[in-house]
Amino acid sequence: MYWRIGGVEHYVLNLETEAKEGVARPRPRSATFSGTQPSTVGVTRWASSPCRQLLAGATAQGVYLWSHKPFAQLSSLVYETTEFGRIADLIWAPSGDTLFVILSRGYIYELSVQRRGDRVLEYVFATQHYFARGPGEEAGIGGVGLAQRRTFRLPDTNSEVVCAGAAQYAMVATKSHVYRMTWAGALKSSSTVSEAYGRDGDVVVVQMGVLEDTDMEYFVFSDGSVRIVGKIDDSEESADSTETVGDNVQTLDGLDATALDFSAASMMMAVGTATGTVYLYALEEKQLHRVGRADGSGRVHALRWAPDGTAVACVHATGHIVMRTLLGREVNSTRVGDVEFVAWGAGARVFGSGARGAWGLGFARAMSNAGSSVSLFSDDMVLVQARGVDEGAVWRVEHVAASYSGVNAPIRVAACSADGRVVVAGARGMAVSTGHGRWRLQRAARERTVEYTALAWSGSHVVAACVDHGRNMARLEFWMGGRALDAPAASIDLDAPAVVVSAHGSAVLVLSERGVLSEYALAVGGAQVELRRTVDVAACGVDARRVREVMWAPGACGDSGAALVVVQGAQLRVVHDGRASNVGRAERVSISSVNIGSMHSAVWWYDGAQVLAAPVSLDDFMAYGTRALDRGPSVHLALDFYPLVIAADHGMVIGLDQDMGNTPLLRGTLFLPALLSHMLHTSEPDALMYAASFEHRRFFAHAMEKLLHEALVNDMRLDRTVRMLAHFAQFDDIVVHCARKTEAAFWPRLFEWVGGAAHLFVRCLNNGRLRTAAQSLLVLQTMEPPDVAARCVVQLLARAARAKSFGLCTEVLRFVRATSVSDTEMHALYVRLK
Repeated sequence: MYWRIGGVEHYVLNLETEAKEGVARPRPRSATFSGTQPSTVGVTRWASSPCRQLLAGATAQGVYLWSHKPFAQLSSLVYETTEFGRIADLIWAPSGDTLFVILSRGYIYELSVQRRGDRVLEYVFATQHYFARGPGEEAGIGGVGLAQRRTFRLPDTNSEVVCAGAAQYAMVATKSHVYRMTWAGALKSSSTVSEAYGRDGDVVVVQMGVLEDTDMEYFVFSDGSVRIVGKIDDSEESADSTETVGDNVQTLDGLDATALDFSAASMMMAVGTATGTVYLYALEEKQLHRVGRADGSGRVHALRWAPDGTAVACVHATGHIVMRTLLGREVNSTRVGDVEFVAWGAGARVFGSGARGAWGLGFARAMSNAGSSVSLFSDDMVLVQARGVDEGAVWRVEHVAASYSGVNAPIRVAACSADGRVVVAGARGMAVSTGHGRWRLQRAARERTVEYTALAWSGSHVVAACVDHGRNMARLEFWMGGRALDAPAASIDLDAPAVVVSAHGSAVLVLSERGVLSEYALAVGGAQVELRRTVDVAACGVDARRVREVMWAPGACGDSGAALVVVQGAQLRVVHDGRASNVGRAERVSISSVNIGSMHSAVWWYDGAQVLAAPVSLDDFMAYGTRALDRGPSVHLALDFYPLVIAADHGMVIGLDQDMGNTPLLRGTLFLPALLSHMLHTSEPDALMYAASFEHRRFFAHAMEKLLHEALVNDMRLDRTVRMLAHFAQFDDIVVHCARKTEAAFWPRLFEWVGGAAHLFVRCLNNGRLRTAAQSLLVLQTMEPPDVAARCVVQLLARAARAKSFGLCTEVLRFVRATSVSDTEMHALYVRLK
């Protein structure tokens, strides 16, 4: 997930080119720039390159090229004639070296994006100045030029072009037809708009494209409907065929759609509407989910999925960019002004533009953790939770060494150890933080040739999956985190690059892009690594390219039958006995150890709205741990923030919330009451032992108050809850505090099991808990006769006076004065005191 960590950076664009004397020629002219002062007025279409490093913008007659970061104009191509119409759209070829310029009269310019060896923007400073180069700016900006290759013409040039889309092939839509072309300019097929619409109607296509990694196309029509159709026959014999797979047509009517984007990583489609509502459509499950609408959010102009498919950026007519999670939860909203286009850069930056200008916004992502702390990383820095949430949470901010980030930014993968050390990897090489603002780097030769694809911590070792481009091979390396990065302690050659690496104790799981999961055992010291087993999860129906997390299901029989918990896209899946079954929707998953009585552990996951948990008993543990997941979650915990870590030793869920500033807020909530409530239902002794393991925590009393409150209000196992709490020394405090925070209508039920309000008061006096006894006076006045309450007040004041707690005496008298009906009652009290 992505959280905002900086302010909005406003950019300016220069749309002027060099004036040339002489007669205007019909051929385009080209000019190269190094970045100047600007205005985006006139840019009608934008397109981000597949590598997310370049931006192409079009005016009515010109095409301009910028770099994402640093933001600088690189080239322009201005046409001095409108013979073929105005520029209607821009689309990039997947290779990133070809740009199609679609003209309104049915002509297409094929532009070549040529990367030159020169540097158009160098960062050379005078010796008396001490400016630092930014991330990715060490080598300056390479020259990029635009050159026109060819011009194509659509069969029907009498119908105006309205939009275009691109993926494996180019798509161009006029008001009457949809044309599909290869990137070499050959016509693949064509169909009428009515055929794409599926029925007769006076509509035009406003957006279309090919769903990546699928054989499907999507169309958004002017009436707001969305249609997804199956594969088009691309054979030479049927180049003009418009037939689709009949069973593979999906229509979403009544949405009033205005924008659409698809993520192949999660197989989710985000649809924005004219009312501001955003829908998420799961392509495989064919399920449409409404994810809410902020009041007055306005029309959705554009939306774009993050490269990893875990978040979608939505821009509204009100000028807000809203970041939503994979399952639709809104985590932050930023007002940036007029916005009509949005795109992701190569890292965690978002670029947007409108009629009044362009802007950039930086975000940070959560990294994989080996402990119970929260850690984030952006393009050039990391944020690590310095202390626990219950100890006053603060961030430790570390900027990655400029010598590394200047060449290799943005940071692509990162991992944090249990003691707060961080390892990061960018375009090449990796860097390890010592925790004191210093970084260990690799040798220059290794840094230039090795690309790291996944990182994890196993104790004090860094587990790194990489691709050595110098030797053209994939490896798994084990590094000592506290030593120089000269050579790995151990290294293993892999058959294919790894996409996910996770460490659980001494076991390391490595999932390759071919769908083979390997488990390695790391010996003490890290010098020896042993391959334990391999599992072909691809044969079980798992798509390795979409897997974000993988871990063993807690089970004692794992050696004889692998049981895996996998997060694939937006689905939590269990792989067991050669098949994969879906448990439910999930964004994150975690397994925490319990080891109390008959309870072994718990599997936690977040479904976009609440945290769910399936406790694993010893019986489940002996059966691979999958029985608990088959039965579904037993614990439900609603949150008002985004969860990241299950801190089992703290009994807390820790996550983040975005405030009005530019730094995410660390938040936490106790899962202990919810889990104890479940354990009280299954086994009181286990619940007592588990609660006792947290008695030393300072939040223990508060957690037990919540447990008692839920049992009292919901009338769930109140008798068992009171019996368990009676074993703890803080029992009286818990009862009194819970009663004072609960409506008086519930008090009779509570004190029916506790033993009466007067009895509780006497017990507090006998145990020396005078302040607790004073807090119970409110309950006494409501539940006991006046003479009993007055007698209790006298006893409390006498005990407090003997203990020389005169401040407490003052508070009690003030309370009695405020709650007395008349002065007569006060006089009677003073007589008793004398």
